[in-house]
Amino acid sequence: MSRRIPSLKALSCFEQTARFGSASRAAEELYLTQSAVSRQIQGLENWLGCKLFAREKQRLALTPEGESYLQSIRPALDQLESATLTLLSGGSESGVLTLAAPPTFGSRCLIPLLPDFRARYPDIAINFISRIGMPDFDREQIDIAVLFGEGMWSELDAHILHGEEMVPICSPQLVANLGRTPQPEDLRNFTLLHIATRPRGWADWLAASGLSDIDGENGPKFEHFTMAMQAAVAGLGVALLPTFAITDELATGRIIAPFGQPKASPFHYYACCPKSRARLPKIRAFMNWLHQLETVKKLARGIAT
Repeated sequence: MSRRIPSLKALSCFEQTARFGSASRAAEELYLTQSAVSRQIQGLENWLGCKLFAREKQRLALTPEGESYLQSIRPALDQLESATLTLLSGGSESGVLTLAAPPTFGSRCLIPLLPDFRARYPDIAINFISRIGMPDFDREQIDIAVLFGEGMWSELDAHILHGEEMVPICSPQLVANLGRTPQPEDLRNFTLLHIATRPRGWADWLAASGLSDIDGENGPKFEHFTMAMQAAVAGLGVALLPTFAITDELATGRIIAPFGQPKASPFHYYACCPKSRARLPKIRAFMNWLHQLETVKKLARGIAT
């Protein structure tokens, strides 16, 4: 006896349209045309004998029947995807794990730990790529991404990795003419260098230091930590950088941190994967390994730098 199940293509179009509230956005995600997505949804509605969407202004909103149907089929679609990915990976703790991380965090904090993972899981090869911000896990075929934020990503399984403490740094020559030990309030006399991914970094640090009267918004902006660091080394101004990114440079004396103690950011780094893939053996192995690392436990608590 054949099963009364609509096509997976129609269900995928329905799920993605419900996710984005837009047939055109769903079409981009599924590499289809908008008309193809609309036809699949119309066919599914005819097959089910009910309306799944109602148009509200510029958005497609689920009807009560559509919402109920989505909640019922989504776990089944997730399970189907997970089973397929597990089979494709060999069904065991083996295969290739693609890991994405911000460049400085990846090189300074994560890559040095990977030999331990390789020793524990020799059958899992790691492809490491540089990414800042949320990737497209499906399109880029990324298994785990390191993201910076509050950890509130509803579709992701997120594991805290690392806190972040920010401290002002500059070249020794920049403050040599002061003739005394620099104080935090001296920052008003220097150019503040900003990082694009931390737009409120200076404002938050100054407020936490009781220096809200200093303008923390103006100044040159740099895309990456390393760019801001090089600008500080060159004497262009004072950069606000995370302590993990400057350990070597402080040790060699290329930069100094004379304006006060590091201050903790309210955000953290997280190792994230789509919830539908969290049980994939290679991903589960990597996440379990992270939890076992004493170094990571200390970093997550902000004890180590």
